Amino acid sequence: MNYIEMEKMKIKFGYIACVGRPNVGKSTLINKLVGAKLSAVSPKPQTTRRSIIGIKTIKDEKEGKIIQIAFIDTPGIHKPRNELGAEMVKSAIESLKTSNIIYHLIDSSEGIQGEDIDVAENLKSFLKEEKIKIPVFCLLTKIDLVKKEILLPMMEEVGKWNLYAEIIPISALKGDGLDDLIETTERYLPQTDEVLFPYEMISGQPIRIIIQEIIMEKIYNYLHMEIPYSAAVEVEQIEERENGTLYIKATIYVERKNQKKIVIGKDGRKIKQIGTLAREEIEYLTGRKVYLDLWVKVKEDWRKNVYFVRKIYFSE
Repeated sequence: MNYIEMEKMKIKFGYIACVGRPNVGKSTLINKLVGAKLSAVSPKPQTTRRSIIGIKTIKDEKEGKIIQIAFIDTPGIHKPRNELGAEMVKSAIESLKTSNIIYHLIDSSEGIQGEDIDVAENLKSFLKEEKIKIPVFCLLTKIDLVKKEILLPMMEEVGKWNLYAEIIPISALKGDGLDDLIETTERYLPQTDEVLFPYEMISGQPIRIIIQEIIMEKIYNYLHMEIPYSAAVEVEQIEERENGTLYIKATIYVERKNQKKIVIGKDGRKIKQIGTLAREEIEYLTGRKVYLDLWVKVKEDWRKNVYFVRKIYFSE
């Protein structure tokens, strides 16, 4: 499509912040909408530690329109217990300031929790304090796991909170309700002269951050509860070798010496398995042969070290 053709098109663009308590399905939803894995997905809460941007572009030449949405996958809003938690919550709140729409996700399979109400109250306070009007959608997620007779009263309950412009039940895993979600979202997006990102782009993040997310996901899912939240990943080097191989050096930080032994495993089996699973996914993502060089180091109480936390997760 050339610029003359694009000028005839109706263009809409907007940022959408996805918020909610930990483990309500924010990363799963954005990965599904974008069509690629950009954020780590795990059954464990607080897997997302920084705001991740996923981009969806819809070009409909028949309708004469282009829609581009930049979804912001935010860390779960919770009561922080250390500097990592505090920076995660701060990152989530900051994402709201640049958003055109806010999605508040609530896990319908677990019912409405006190934390869901806390997030809703935080959103109300934020909008009031900032003196801005941003439409908030309530997305009741994981509806494939609940019966309709349970879902309907839940929709009525959140409707009483006087916060939401729309209440939409969805299942990101099954894809239920996602077409309705995008169609409804389109109505609220502002019209603009041009899209912000190239059509083929699906992420606003550097490749090192996506690689970091992939490695972290493998740590979460492979080590289960042995290293709950004590691991952090830093991608230190990405280099294209003469033979076309992509060389990636990354360090896994843990807080205790015994945790380092757990990550490495007997005869290095666990770190090898983590590396293999991560490498395979990075190769699929990049379309390149990858050599992943993983190291494990001890950084005592790193979650309490605000400078280290910012260096790993909140620096450009």
